[in-house]
Amino acid sequence: MSPLSRPATFCTLVAVAAGALAVAAFTLATMVVPGIDPLPSSLAGHLGAGVERALSLIGALAALVLSVGALVARAVFRSVPPWLVRTAALVAALLLALTTPGGIIPAAGYAFAVSVVGGIVALVVLVALRRPWRGLLLGAVLIGVAAAALAFGSGELVPRVAEALGAMLPGAAVPLAHVVASAGLLIWTIGEAAGARGRLAIAVLRHRRSLTVAAAACALPYVVARASWLTPWPLFGGSAELFAAEPTVRVVGLVLGAGMLAGGVLTLGLIRPWGLRFPRSLAGLGGRRVPPALAIIPASVVSVLFTAAGLQFAVEGTGSIGETGYLLLMFPFWLWGPLLGLATWGYAMVRATRPARQPATASAG
Repeated sequence: MSPLSRPATFCTLVAVAAGALAVAAFTLATMVVPGIDPLPSSLAGHLGAGVERALSLIGALAALVLSVGALVARAVFRSVPPWLVRTAALVAALLLALTTPGGIIPAAGYAFAVSVVGGIVALVVLVALRRPWRGLLLGAVLIGVAAAALAFGSGELVPRVAEALGAMLPGAAVPLAHVVASAGLLIWTIGEAAGARGRLAIAVLRHRRSLTVAAAACALPYVVARASWLTPWPLFGGSAELFAAEPTVRVVGLVLGAGMLAGGVLTLGLIRPWGLRFPRSLAGLGGRRVPPALAIIPASVVSVLFTAAGLQFAVEGTGSIGETGYLLLMFPFWLWGPLLGLATWGYAMVRATRPARQPATASAG
C-alpha cells in the first residue's frame, strides 16, 4: 500500500512527464540546432558535452516512458517485476540529477530561505488563533527579530533578494525541469516501495531513527558558522570589515542559516509525533493527521537537490584539498541528500503500514 494518495501520485507522475519532456526537448535542441548557448556544465559534463547530452536524453526518455506507462498502462507494468521498475526509475532519476546544469542550488537556497520566513509567520498566526497569549509572545519575538534586522541595515534586504531571485530564475528553468523529473521519480519510487520488505527495506526501517538524526545533524556545521556572525569571531566568509561595508550581508547569511536550521528541524519531523499529526496548538489543523505527501514530496525534492550539489562540490572542489574539504564540511550535502532519501523511505514505510495509530505509537520505528 502506497502512503501517497491517488491524486498525489497522479500529480507526481504528470510532473515527471512534463519535466522529462522539457529536458528531452531542450537536450535535442542543443544537439541539432547550432548556436544554442549551453547552460553551465553539470557533474556529467566532466565526461564531455556529448556524453552529458546523451545521458540527459536517456534519463529524460526513460523518465517519460516510466511516467506515461504508470499513468496509462498500469496493466503492462504489472507484468514486470516491481523491483525492476523501481530500479529503472532510480537509474533514470540519477541520470537526470547528474546532468542537472549548474544554477539551481543558489536559486533554491534563496527561495527556501524566503519560504521559511513566510512559514514562520504563518505558524505564529495559526498559534495565535488557537492560543492567543502564546501567539502574542511569539509575535513579539518576531517583531524583535525584525527590529534587530533593521538595526543591521537590512532595509533594502527584501528588494535585493527579489532582484537576485529574478536574475537567477531564467537560467534555472532547465535545471528545474531536471529536478522536477528526477525528484518526481524518487517520490513515486518511495511510494511504490513503501510496502517492500527486502533486506534493504528492513534495514532502513530498523535504523530509520538513526538515519534521520544523522541527516538532520548535517545542518549543524553551516548553522554554527552562520551563528558565529553574531559574535566578534565570524566564520565562513564573514568579517567585521565586510559587515561594515555591506550590512545586509550579515542579515542574508543569518537568514540562510535559519533556513538551514529549519531544514534540520523539519528532517527530524520524519521521526517525531508532529510529523504524523499536527500539533494541537495550530488552529484548524491541530490533532489532524499530516498527509504523507506533505513530508515525502519536499523531502524527496531536497534529497535530489542536495545529492546532486554534494557530488558536484566533491568532484569540482574549490582549489586546494583543504579548501575543498572545508566546503564539504560546511555543506555536507553529499551526505545529507542520500541520508534524507533513506529517512524519507523509512517514513513512507511507517505511514503505509501503520497509518491510523496515535502519534506516540506511530513514531516508533
